[in-house]
Amino acid sequence: MRFLLIDDDPEYRRLLRYHLEVEWPDAAVDEHQPSSAGRRPGDVALDGVDVVLLGHPLAGETGFFWLERLRRRDGCPPVLVFAEPSDEFLAVDALKAGAASYFPKAKLTHGRLISAVKGEAAVRGGEGEAAPVVEAGFQGTRRHRFVEKLHATDLSTVYLAEDEDTGERVVCKVVQHRPDAAGGRLFDRFLLEYEVIATVHHPHVVRIFDLGIADDHAYIVMEHFSAGSLADRLDDTLEPGRALGYVRQIGGALKAIHAAGILHRDLKPANVMFRPDDTLALIDFGLAKQLRLHAALTGTGQIFGTPYYMSPEQGHAEPADERSDIYSLGCIFYEMLAGHRPFVASTAMGVIYKHAHAARPRLGAGLAHLQEALDRMLAVKPEERFQSAGEMLSALEVL
Repeated sequence: MRFLLIDDDPEYRRLLRYHLEVEWPDAAVDEHQPSSAGRRPGDVALDGVDVVLLGHPLAGETGFFWLERLRRRDGCPPVLVFAEPSDEFLAVDALKAGAASYFPKAKLTHGRLISAVKGEAAVRGGEGEAAPVVEAGFQGTRRHRFVEKLHATDLSTVYLAEDEDTGERVVCKVVQHRPDAAGGRLFDRFLLEYEVIATVHHPHVVRIFDLGIADDHAYIVMEHFSAGSLADRLDDTLEPGRALGYVRQIGGALKAIHAAGILHRDLKPANVMFRPDDTLALIDFGLAKQLRLHAALTGTGQIFGTPYYMSPEQGHAEPADERSDIYSLGCIFYEMLAGHRPFVASTAMGVIYKHAHAARPRLGAGLAHLQEALDRMLAVKPEERFQSAGEMLSALEVL
């Protein structure tokens, strides 16, 4: 293995070198300090480098100048970005600029670093050939040509890939196995849920093509949605008939997965995806959210994100059932009609409080005929909501 470390902090370069040489004692590790060397991104030698580890920000850098210039070079290896200070918005910008993975400097762990490096090295090893997306992860019944990385977190990486046999674009999600007891149990249940979802054949539930385990990863090969998500369509209000149609499609999907014993638990516009024919399907089910929360808690001690679509019982860590998914759908329904979320606050806890205690949101006069159904979806007490997706669909059918 050959690595290139680019950072202005010699102590942090020494730390990275230590982690790499513990895992690969024979690795070749080159270093570059932009603040003193004077060379620009186009002057740094990349021949034979397997992975670049890039600090941020660098001396005199505006935005992700170094990252963007490196990625423009032919044959540039994967670039892992290490930033301080760091936040979620910076992470998104880094990934958009071409970073393969992103780490806050202060929260680097040996396991996270080595796992990311191994994953990128495996992907790079398959470029130009019909290689699997992750060398150990896709040796099953189908092989998939790597196209590009779509998203990466501490726990999972999502790739756009191409089925070699059919040429169909698919999405490959690779999930890490957490070795501790709690993470291991969630991992096993996560696989079990996706095995069940793979048997649910419904037009508004994502199609699962392949599922398996390799080494310390699980992989899921699923349908690719080229038309984006519902979140992309919520810059303005939707026409009531279209909004109602979307709710009925989502409700049909909930009825199907609930019948299979699966709760979604994380229903939000970003998890409602569209096909080119404008039909939609749900993705990212059940324990996927619990796995992310477990990883966030054990890795950083805090949970990121604001629960705009979380039912009152979920917000207070009480048992959830299918009525919780109906509540989340009510939040989405209101947002489609009103153009904004039903409950907002400056903090996550403020949003959670409003879900349980604030007055239910009211629709405008032209939408009054939808208010009763919305009120039942957004009732604070589960027993006052629609008791099933089927009951909700019957009420919506009348509308």
